[in-house]
Parts: sequence; C-alpha cells; structure tokens
Amino acid sequence: MKKIAISIGDLNGIGMQILLACHDELVKICEPYYFVHYELFQKANKLLKINPKSKINLVEISYALKPQFALKEEKENFLIYDFSYQASKVIDFDFELNPANLDAKSGAYSFLSFEGASYCSNLFLDALVTLPINKKTWQMAGIEYKGHTEALRDFFKQDAIMMLGCDKLFVALYTEHIALREVYKQIKAFKLAKFLISFYQCTFFEKIGVLSFNPHASDNGVIGGEEEKQIKKAIRMANVFLKEDDLLLQNLENEDFLKQKEKEHSNKKDIFLSEPLVADTAFTPFALSRCKYLVSMYHDVALAPLKALYFDESINVSLNLPIIRTSVDHGTAYDRAYKNEKISLKSYIQAVNSAIQFSKIKENISKNC
Repeated sequence: MKKIAISIGDLNGIGMQILLACHDELVKICEPYYFVHYELFQKANKLLKINPKSKINLVEISYALKPQFALKEEKENFLIYDFSYQASKVIDFDFELNPANLDAKSGAYSFLSFEGASYCSNLFLDALVTLPINKKTWQMAGIEYKGHTEALRDFFKQDAIMMLGCDKLFVALYTEHIALREVYKQIKAFKLAKFLISFYQCTFFEKIGVLSFNPHASDNGVIGGEEEKQIKKAIRMANVFLKEDDLLLQNLENEDFLKQKEKEHSNKKDIFLSEPLVADTAFTPFALSRCKYLVSMYHDVALAPLKALYFDESINVSLNLPIIRTSVDHGTAYDRAYKNEKISLKSYIQAVNSAIQFSKIKENISKNC
C-alpha cells in the first residue's frame, strides 16, 4: 500500500476530528503517517474522545542538517517515527490547544508539520495530504507564504499547478491569487501552451477544455477578443507539441510552421478541445457529460461553479512538483471545531484516494522513462 504523509493543519480547527474519524477506514487503502507530536495528538484526542482501533503512525519532526527518517518508539497503539531535517523555524510543540481560536503557536506548528511532511514525502514516502490551515495564523507566526501551493513552489523551486475538484469535475487554474485586472496580461500563447502541456503531462487526462476569458468567448471579437486569440493559439501549440517527439515549443509560435505541423498530424487525436469554451455554459450537466477536465484563466470563473456543485467532495491538488500533494478543499471551520458535530469527510477521503491515484501515475511515468 502507498505510504501517505498527512500534515496536521491547524490544531485548533477540525483537522484532528477528520483525521481520527477516518483513520480506521484509511488504513484499509493506504499507510497514513500523521506529522504531529505524540503530546499534541493526545491533547487533541482528550478533547475529542475519538479512539481509532487501528495502530496509528505518528511522525515527530526535529532539526538536523541531514534528513533522516526512522522508527523512534512504540507506545500503546502508536508507532512513533522521527523525521529530522533542516526546519526553517524553531520546532515548538509545548503549547496548549486553543480550540476555535486564532493562535500564532498553532499557526507555526501547522506550517512546520506541512514543511516536514513535504520534504519527507519527497525522500521517503509516496504522497502528501494536507489538512486545513488558517492563513491568518501563518501570518501571525511570521510565515510569509499565503498558502500551501506558494510554499511548495519555494520548497522545490518548481512552478506548481493548482487543480481543484473531484472525479466528476477537475479544474486547473492558469492564474491563482491575483487581481482580475492583472489576468489579461498573463494570457500569452507561449506561456499558456507551456502550462497546458505541463498539466497534461502531470495528469494524462484526455479531452481537456480551456475556458474563455471574455463573455461568450468574445463573440468573435465583439467583446474584447485578443485573449481568446492567444488562448486558441496556445491550444493549437499544445496539441501539436503533444503529437510529436523532440519538437521545440518556441518554433510553434511561427504561424506558418504551426499550420504545417497541424497538417502533418491531422490524423492524430487532440488532447485539448480546439476552441475555448464559453465559461458560463461549461458547467451545465450536459457540458460536463462531454468534458469534465477544464483549465480556467481566472480563479473565481472556475471555483464559484465548482464549489456550488461539489463543495463537500472537492479537493485541492498541487501538480508539476517532485511530490504528489492533495488537500481538502475547505477551511478550519472554527465554528465546528472540537464540538464533535457531524461533519462531512468526503473531501478528505477524496484527497487521500486522489493522492494514491496520482502517485501511481507518477510511478508509472518513472518506470517508462
């Protein structure tokens, strides 16, 4: 079974309840490793009083110049491991929980749990699943990253792709947390084509649709339209590039060369739909029955309908990295934390299943290289 690192998230939120409620089911499909110190785990469980039957793997992080991962001790129903690495902050796990409240110490610990789990996933485990953090507590702890994806880009010095959704609909975001007024500046054919190619190579999804930027896909230039021209060319470049080995993408910026290559490969199947999709109809049941993998130029264009349709089961996936990382697509839910209320576990289960699925894809790619 795949070994899955799970970062603990904000200990004052609902992460621990999700973890404990799902553990006995999770061990049937993978080996979960929870990045949290034994003492903090016990403090949370004392409040929640949820006792899984299956043995629990805990990973306690510590500082060392050279990364090491080893079993430390066995205690009661726990196997306690130590992962030592060059942590970016002092590792403080001697604090009290403050359920349903913003707390700098909990914010710092949630970051270190994530940081340690990320590096350990790259070296010793198969994938990473992240439980929800609170961005404000990261800020309170002096952490400059705005979220998991931004941090992962810096950890591994690679341009991560953010994808959200579930088996019924996945959407990749070409731009993420930038103002709408800045988005059109990013829509350039070569840059977008590189993004589309990377997205396909990370997922091997077929029949991918690219959402337009302007209303009605610009109505043939009536409503803006320069962005749609760039999107169309990017789609053409990506489709040709994926049909021929050893082709330089920059050569496809030349329109005559692009047309020539399109003609040569006209009998081969396209990965991307040839025209940008009208964004306001792409999420209807009929449209999704034809194409459930989408790329959006702007954050809210895709995420508003996605969350309206599949909020409880959607997840966040970071692609184009040395590691597989998935996450629940909801927050810390302080209003429900440590009340033992009934909460949906669909997003967490989907995140773990997807981590397993994408780690298998990654493994197959490595074997075939």
